Amino acid sequence: MSTSLDTSAFLPAYDAASPENQVKLLYAWLATKPLELYAELRSQRPILVSPGPVLLTRFADVEEALSRNLVFTVRPYAPKMDPSVGPFMLARDGTVYNQRDKGILRALIQQSDMDGVRAQVAALAKTAIAEGASSDGRLEIVSQLTRLVPVRLTGAYFGFSGPDDATMMRWSYATQNDMFHNLTDDPAIHQANLEAGREMFIYLNNILPGRRQRVASDPKADDIVSRLLRLETPPSIGFDQARLLSNIMGLLVGGVETTSAAAVQAIDVLLDRPGPLAQAITAAKLNDLATFDRLFWEALRFWPMNPFIVRQSVAAYTIAAGTERETTLPANSLVLCATASAMHDATVVKNPEAFDPNRPAYHYLHFGYGEHVCLGDQVSLQQTPELARQVFLAGYTKRAEGPAGRPDFKGGSFPESLTLVRG
Repeated sequence: MSTSLDTSAFLPAYDAASPENQVKLLYAWLATKPLELYAELRSQRPILVSPGPVLLTRFADVEEALSRNLVFTVRPYAPKMDPSVGPFMLARDGTVYNQRDKGILRALIQQSDMDGVRAQVAALAKTAIAEGASSDGRLEIVSQLTRLVPVRLTGAYFGFSGPDDATMMRWSYATQNDMFHNLTDDPAIHQANLEAGREMFIYLNNILPGRRQRVASDPKADDIVSRLLRLETPPSIGFDQARLLSNIMGLLVGGVETTSAAAVQAIDVLLDRPGPLAQAITAAKLNDLATFDRLFWEALRFWPMNPFIVRQSVAAYTIAAGTERETTLPANSLVLCATASAMHDATVVKNPEAFDPNRPAYHYLHFGYGEHVCLGDQVSLQQTPELARQVFLAGYTKRAEGPAGRPDFKGGSFPESLTLVRG
């Protein structure tokens, strides 16, 4: 994806289209030119009320909607999550699932673990790069690194290793693709998600009894699943076997494809910017993690892994009240909170088209905002930039020639390939 904005005019074509085609155009542009579309909307129509979804593009409006979780709810996710992994916290607002399940997982994923997580990612990445590099000095980073390492970390740190890497990657892709990206409700995508959930349930149900015994006999077992299995809660809490299984499956669902996409897309942005790339390579070699990470997250701002976050309003609500763009949204509106756009909103983010790695952390919405901020954000803050750092440390700092040297989505929701060569 180009990091420079063109001057394409979207709104004239949108306004001239039929209502049905307006929705088709909107989704096509969101898939292919989100930042260009957002730039036009922010300046001309920051709250776009289409015949389909409502699109919020300003920083303040995105944060407002995402902080009103009892009005702008996560209901759209439930029909895809519940049949696959069971009733899940990510598809609930203001319920015991949020309070109890999220509280338990937050308590078990310890901040004090994070240095160890980064070290685990570094070791896993070094091994994956050594195994995946071709004899002619090429490395296809998606299949050989950015998907593989998060899957292996799901086993090493979270404790859900699965039957093999390939199966775990299939389960992860199928669930993530349907739950978060299947806006057109493609039945084949949904069915793949259901099958992945069923397979995970059977697998976990079969292995957990033996796993409980091993955890009981080995006090050194200290991954997240081991901590869950040691957890003793009274029956009145309701954290039973079904809740245990659902939350273990959830450890995989959100941790692989988004991580892979973020790593690939940030690397791609850096490769197009010689100055920041040189700074990142130097920081990587000096083990200056703070500088490297700032460069990484700023790069990702120019091609975020999620162009928007989906919500559904359950009551009428006036967004941006008191401003010129004040708009009353009816109940049951499908609302796309464009975090990717918000991070380029000049009313909040100074010089948004400049590459500035010293921006305040609160200008970044990579993990969402509000009640449903990413549960694994602390892990992602370590894992995702470390994947990129290990790529540069191994010397893969140039694109392969031709199409192979550019991210290829192969018509899907996530990057499927990007080949690099040593610089």
